[in-house]
Amino acid sequence: MGWLDLRRLAALVGVLGCAACGDAAGATFDVRVDDLPCEMERPGGIWESAPPPPFAVGECVWFPFEANNTYIFEHPLGRVPSVIIGYIAFSGDGRGATIASGDAFLINGADESTVTIRNGQNQSFSLRLVLQ
Repeated sequence: MGWLDLRRLAALVGVLGCAACGDAAGATFDVRVDDLPCEMERPGGIWESAPPPPFAVGECVWFPFEANNTYIFEHPLGRVPSVIIGYIAFSGDGRGATIASGDAFLINGADESTVTIRNGQNQSFSLRLVLQ
């Protein structure tokens, strides 16, 4: 395939869209503190949506952070968090987790009662949210 053919293919994909790309717009979901059975506040004004691994699997699982969706997380800090960190993993128990970055963890806003996070990837993860 020559250069001109690649340009035509790129133009065609741009006009038709990418069927495998998923819904880039996604949906928006409200996540209440009550929706997170293992959320906890720690000394020093730290709030966590779930514990770090390892933990006994049961009710405690990381939040299902679906592809291309936005989540408005309620938090109990009563102030705008100064630190917002997400950890993502492919398993609900957080094994093999890494700090979320790039399009996998887009911070869209924060206030004294909510933090808005978007997973801009076409890949779903499990999420642990930590606020301070």
